[in-house]
Formats: sequence, structure tokens, C-alpha cells
Amino acid sequence: MDTVESVNYSPNVLDLHLLMYVGHYLLLPLLFLECFKELLSVLHVRLFSQQLPLQRPEKISKQLVISRSSLGSGQKLCRSMMEAPGPGPRQAPAEYQYVHRRAGHVMVAYDKRLFVWGGYMELPHAQPYTLMTTSKSSYHSAIDVWMFDPLLDKWTRKMSRGDIPQQLSGSCAAVHDQHMYLFGGWANIATDDLENNLNFLWRLHLPSLTWTRLFPKGAPPFPCDKAACWVHNNRFFVFGGFGPAGNLKEMHDTGVNFVCDEVYSSGWIDQLVYYHIGKNEWVWPKTKGPKPSPRAAHAADVCGDNVYIFGGRFKETRMNELHCLDLVDWTWSGNLTDLSVQEVPDGRSWHTFKFVSDNKAVVYGGFNSRQQVLKDIWVLDVSSRKWCPSLNSHAGRRLWHTAAVAHPGEVTFYGGIKNNLLDHTRPKMIAGCWR
Repeated sequence: MDTVESVNYSPNVLDLHLLMYVGHYLLLPLLFLECFKELLSVLHVRLFSQQLPLQRPEKISKQLVISRSSLGSGQKLCRSMMEAPGPGPRQAPAEYQYVHRRAGHVMVAYDKRLFVWGGYMELPHAQPYTLMTTSKSSYHSAIDVWMFDPLLDKWTRKMSRGDIPQQLSGSCAAVHDQHMYLFGGWANIATDDLENNLNFLWRLHLPSLTWTRLFPKGAPPFPCDKAACWVHNNRFFVFGGFGPAGNLKEMHDTGVNFVCDEVYSSGWIDQLVYYHIGKNEWVWPKTKGPKPSPRAAHAADVCGDNVYIFGGRFKETRMNELHCLDLVDWTWSGNLTDLSVQEVPDGRSWHTFKFVSDNKAVVYGGFNSRQQVLKDIWVLDVSSRKWCPSLNSHAGRRLWHTAAVAHPGEVTFYGGIKNNLLDHTRPKMIAGCWR
């Protein structure tokens, strides 16, 4: 009886041991795979998405906050805040010291964050400056995209992929849905001739940071840098710019005026052209009314079905003209700046002009005809078309910076240069991030 019971129960125990033995070896590869995936995830974060402690350049550790509530009164718009203290014992690589040394870049807002790409930086000199010293500069990596979270006050470096553009300065960019569209600019190529101006169009998918070079149908815009752009009704618009004449004779149907510079063979352009996003096509619209003169280094932003264009340089004049284009019936307003009835901003180029509410836009900084770098802030009420200066004491001088609105009612200014960009005998003082 004991033998029978032993025979009846032993196979069950043996089966249990076999199942445990086999299961052990079946689970090992799965556990190894999970560990390997986790290791790859950690390595990816360290290599491509790490939030590195940044070494802040000197004299740029302030922020300028402009809120909607302060726009109506035109009183003191700014409050100054110190940024987080410098990095601790762990030091970032040397190139991260220069993340904020940036001008001629683009910055757009998407998903409550700011995306910064391109531009260049002025490099320090080993020897003291003299009258014979020329400026030194270096272009920022075209692979890198820097993201800023205004709520966390943190910068994050990401590496893009796809059809990555050349290293560029003076490009223009605007966002449509999940994409940033980037046009033109001055390319950092060794020949350093007039062909450095481009008229290429790229699209960056912001969630994945994947670039695509677009090849639209139709006649493309003139190669240029320092143009203004905006997005409206599934269209990416480009206006103005500075560049070579190119195939001007072949594009007489576009109605473009090109005015050549007296020194260089490049010149100012009054081109107005849009890229139809759905049709992948360049279109040259026919407009009515007094069109603005050719210009470059101006600024533009959309309010409803209208786009407002302010300032810019034409020949030796830096203008304070304000023009409006109705994007439905294609009618230009003519110059809306009336010097006889109100105080208005000084004429300027390399400034920013950005709407922070449905009817109020902010102008900041720039470079006037007397070659002075400006630090004034003006608020434009488009409903009354009245300008109101801001009596602030915290905004610093800057030109060729960028501005974007990540949260309603608050505009962030980033980068730029604090002193005369055209004076090549003096080192350039780089501005930082202000909100």
C-alpha cells in the first residue's frame, strides 16, 4: 500500500519540478530583454535628452516678465527675477557655456514650450581689441534643438534628425499644427559669397524633432535672410528680406520690387509669397492698396485675419512704419504710424513685435538709424491704433533677438546682442533669456 501511494504521488512532484525548471529558463530571456530595454532608455536619456546644468554667461542672469494685466495701463511692465544659481560640482561640457550666446536664431512656441534653433555666436578674442581687430563668430549646431519650459525655468537640449538644414542665421520660422516651417537665411559655408542666401523651405515635426526638406511647386521666393513670416489659414507667408536679385527678370509677373544696395550686389525685396501647406505649392497673391516698400530685419505678427508689419531697414533708413494686410481681401492699409497725433516708437530694425492678447502687441529693442541699440518697450493697441511706452527699468539693450508667447499674456525674449553689431572693432555682448 505504501508502494502504491508512492507511485501515485511521485509523478505529480516530478511534474512540478519540471515546470519550475523549464519556466526558470523561459523567463530568463524575458528578464534580460526588459533589463536591456531599460538600459537603452537610460542611455538615450543621457545622450540625447539630458537636462544639463548650464553655465550662464555673465550679465545675462535676469528675466523680464510682461503680463497681460499690466498692458492696459502702460505703466511699469517689467519685474526682474534672478535665475537659478550656477551649476554645482558637476560641470557641463564646454559647449554648453555658449547656449545663450546666440543671435540671428529662430524661436517658436509649441505645447507651452519654446523651441530655439540655429543662429550664431560671437567668440571672445585671446588678444585685446584694436582698430584692426575683426569680429569672430561661430554658428550653432544645426542638429541641436533647445527647448525652454517657462513654468519650470529649464532648458533641455534635444538632437533632431531627418533632412537637417545647413547652419543658418537670419532665417524666419512659424508654427502650423505640429510643425515649424523654416525659410531662407544665410548659410554658414566656406565660400562666404552672395550665394550664401537661401530660399529653401524646411518643416520640423516638433513632437519627434524630425526635419523634412520641402520641394513645393510654383515659383519660389527670392533667396534672402532677415525676412518676416507668419501662418494664417493653412498658409505660410514670407514678406521682404535682403538677398541677391537672382532670377528677377524671369519673375516679373510677381510684381516684386528689388532695390540694390550701393555696396553689395544684394538688395532689399518687397516680396509677398505664401506656401500653401495642403497643396505643397508657392503662391504669389495679388494685393490692393499701398504696398510697403522693400525692407529687411522687420517684424510681423498675425491678429485675427490681419497681419501687422512694423519697422525694418530700407537703405540707410530704419523705419517706424506700421502696415496692416487684410488676409481675406488682400488689401494693404498703408502706413498707420501718425507722428502728428501721438508719441510713437523710434524707427528700428532687428527688433521683435509680438501679440500677447487679442488686441495688444509688444515691440522691444532693436537698432535705430543712429546705430544705437534700443531697450525701450512699446505696447500697441490695434483696436485704437495707439502706442503706449512702458516705463520700465529692467529691460536691457538688445538687437537681433527673438520673442514668443508660450502662455497667454506672457512673452519671452531670448538671445540677441547688446551693443553695435556693425562695429567690428569691439567684442559683442550677448543677451540672455528674459520673460
